[in-house]
Amino acid sequence: MTALRKGWCPTLLSPMQSGDGWLARVKPSAGILAAGAARTIADAARRYGNGHVDLTSRANLQIRGLTPRSAEQFADVIISHGLASEHASVEAIRNVMASPLGADDPLAEFDSHALAVEIEAMLAAEPALVALPPKFGILVDGSGVLPLSDASSDIMVRAYKGRLAIQLDGGTHAVFCSPGAAAKIVMSLALAFLHLSWEQRELPHRMRELVMSLGDDAIFAAAGLAGVAAPFADRSSPRSPIGFIPGGDRGFFGVGLAFGRIDAETLASLADLCERLGDGSLRTTPWRALVLVAVAPSEAEALSRQVCDLGLITDDADPRLSIHACVGRGACPNASVDTRRDASRFASAMPGLTVHVSGCAKGCAHRGSAPVTLVGNNGRYDLVRDGSAGDAPALAGLSFDETLAAIEQEAVAP
Repeated sequence: MTALRKGWCPTLLSPMQSGDGWLARVKPSAGILAAGAARTIADAARRYGNGHVDLTSRANLQIRGLTPRSAEQFADVIISHGLASEHASVEAIRNVMASPLGADDPLAEFDSHALAVEIEAMLAAEPALVALPPKFGILVDGSGVLPLSDASSDIMVRAYKGRLAIQLDGGTHAVFCSPGAAAKIVMSLALAFLHLSWEQRELPHRMRELVMSLGDDAIFAAAGLAGVAAPFADRSSPRSPIGFIPGGDRGFFGVGLAFGRIDAETLASLADLCERLGDGSLRTTPWRALVLVAVAPSEAEALSRQVCDLGLITDDADPRLSIHACVGRGACPNASVDTRRDASRFASAMPGLTVHVSGCAKGCAHRGSAPVTLVGNNGRYDLVRDGSAGDAPALAGLSFDETLAAIEQEAVAP
């Protein structure tokens, strides 16, 4: 394991210190988590951490409450079960997110899972790629029932009119290809990013920065590719992944996690359910939800009841789904407010309102804009309207009750 440090994006082999101990990430390959693997992670999270598991916006599992010693023990368990690379440099760049259903999606245009696995293998096999920035990511979207239309990444592979369109974050061009050629093109673009980055006076950390500096046509050319002008991807929100989703003889069932959190015992119970009522796997998503596959329509109601009994979300109208909240005070040293307690109170008081409750100005829970953003500041809140956590507040230094009153007053104003 690499030396433990503080203040960057954690991986399994490079955990990060936080307010409730060290945290590490598990990256399920192609977002597929077999029931046995889920139970292994749950048991290890309980044994070596505090049992809290967060589902990240990159569809990874974040394990909390580790110690320097138990983080090593946790990593040993995860690696021994084939859930991560034993090489820290490879694990750091294994950031490939695929649309959740893969070949199980009856409307998908290609098997996003198979391509994601191929790209992961390519990342591990090319030594030069270990120099990629740790947050550099690749997205593989097969479209279909649950597309990743609202997600972005440094390199994006999307279905487009029977072919694959490969685009760069921030760019307006694309290379079109067959599924069989996609992994090599992704590798060429990643290597071009590194080559062009080394020529810059200040190394860009992400593809968007390089695109803004040079233009995506220059990056395609450096990769030996000819990009052509492409239509912008549909960035509309996909259908809700919560509840039963028809899919032929058998469908899918999305389980929402309030504020992205599930405890280890509940994760193990959900793994049992996916074996009894699904295909024996869970699919991770970037939407604070896990999906069960191959659920019979006749079993959906019983499954919904059992999931509700676990304290998880089965109704896509649940007001907690509209609230973004980071881990907050006690779990993060930068947070001065109890974000998730207050997020629950907002969900009850103003259902349907999209609110971002952030412990500090970093805005980890939601990078984009929200109608209402609350930013913790010395135990109180600053209120940002139609902006993000780093924007200037309209009101500052409010208690929770004062914040709620200000929002309610604005809601009823003519």
